[in-house]
Order: sequence, then C-alpha cells, then structure tokens
Amino acid sequence: DRAVHRVHGRDFVRERADDRTWRVGEGGFWQVHPQAAELLVDAVMRGLTPRKGETAIDLYCGVGLFAGALADRVGEKGAVLGIESGKRAVADARKNLADFPRVRIEQGKVEKVLPRTGITEADLVVLDPPRTGAGRSIVESVAALGPRRIAYVACDPAALARDLAYFTRAGYRPRFLRAFDLFPMTHHMECVAILEPAAKGA
Repeated sequence: DRAVHRVHGRDFVRERADDRTWRVGEGGFWQVHPQAAELLVDAVMRGLTPRKGETAIDLYCGVGLFAGALADRVGEKGAVLGIESGKRAVADARKNLADFPRVRIEQGKVEKVLPRTGITEADLVVLDPPRTGAGRSIVESVAALGPRRIAYVACDPAALARDLAYFTRAGYRPRFLRAFDLFPMTHHMECVAILEPAAKGA
C-alpha cells in the first residue's frame, strides 16, 4: 500500500521492496508496475551474486533501491557507492540508506562524478541509466574498474544493444539477458543484462 505524507510542504510516497520501505520524493522515480521493483532487484541480485566484503557501485542510483540491496548483501565489511544526478533523489537515498554506514551516495552526473571518486576497481557494478542509455564513455569507465560482474537495467532495448556492443569491445560479454513485460499492452520492455569478463581468446 502506498502512503502519502506531507513533510515541510512537500509530498513523498513510501514504497516496499526487498523487505525495506523506500521514501520517494515528489517528482522522484519509481517503477509504475507494483511488483516491478521487487522483480528487478531479484533479477539483479541473482545475476550479480554479491558476496560478503565485496565493493559495489550503483550508477544512476535514484533513491537507492539497488544500492540498498547490495549493501544488505555485501555486509559490514563491504562497501557501496551510489551516484545520482537528482538532488532530491540523493537526499531520499541518503535517508533510505542511513542505517548502512558503508554506503556513500554522491550527487552529480555519472560521467563527472565517477572519475572524481578516485575509485580504480570494484567487484560489482549496477547501471540503471535513463532511456538514452549509458554511452561509450561510461561503459569504458565501468569496464576499466574490472568488476567480476555488471548488471545493466535498461528500459530501451536499442540503447542496451548499443551499449552491449561497447562492453564487448571493452572485454565484457553478456552472461544472460532477461526481458520483462512490465508495461502490458504497450511496446515497452524492461531488460536486465548480466555481464562478465570475456574469456581470453574467446
């Protein structure tokens, strides 16, 4: 059930997913289909198989859905960085994930913030970009981190296909790809691609 609250004159809704309650501020993004968030988190976590103590990055993290799921699974010795451009979404993410001391949320455009973090490696990366996709520069930056697995959540199959080609050139191949009909009676599909380093010589 969705509960609407008024805080300092601004509305937000509370959503449930991954056994947590998420605050989503006015104008913030949340999947329209009531089961979508739960389904996508499950697909991403099953694909990434996070391990205790690992480091993870959640790009375009919104209110922190995937960052929170990752933090819960990598545990107290792991660490998660989220990057999001929307100021209100960042504020919500920081509030939503305040009980995870090893989660950091940075505000700004991914292509500008990621290089500034100084991070040179990560075990896992989640990308959930807008419809236009991540693009070559971000794909190359992600691949340079050498993650053992990458989860790409896409709302536009064409942009996903383009970016998967960039990942192929950067040394990553799809482990599997799932498509979800989250918008019945429309042509829109949500996809989750799990990528891993391509075997040398493959």
